Amino acid sequence: MTIRYATLEDIPTFVELGRYFCAHTRFKDFVYDEIRIASQFKAVIETGHKNGTHCFFVAEDSEGRGVGGLIGCVERHFFSDQIVASIIHYDVIPERRMSGAALRLLKAFRTWAENRGAVELSAGVNSGDDSGKMDKFFKRLGFSPVGGNYALKL
Repeated sequence: MTIRYATLEDIPTFVELGRYFCAHTRFKDFVYDEIRIASQFKAVIETGHKNGTHCFFVAEDSEGRGVGGLIGCVERHFFSDQIVASIIHYDVIPERRMSGAALRLLKAFRTWAENRGAVELSAGVNSGDDSGKMDKFFKRLGFSPVGGNYALKL
């Protein structure tokens, strides 16, 4: 398993992985906009990587296929001048979730955030899918729960 920065060539793969993710989570009721997500991926890769504010890591299997990804960012906290890191999206395809890909993606993000001076890394689970497993995963890695995620359909 290799972890690397995403390139523009990864966009079609992750547009399809995004479609799968949305279809199998609480986001299935949202309209999946391929053009928007491709544009968002492109912005992270071209602008976020260059500016050092965003990252997009890809977990690649031995055959060179993208099997998971993590998109994150760093920013000054709302009420402090200190830098905090946040996971924007994090997913590994179901058949590779026990392969170590998720752990390696998170380690890459942590290193990236630490190199930018982040004092905290935050992760939320809002997919409505495998929340209990993700809770155990994050706690095992030293994360502490600090709240919850809530949604209200309108």
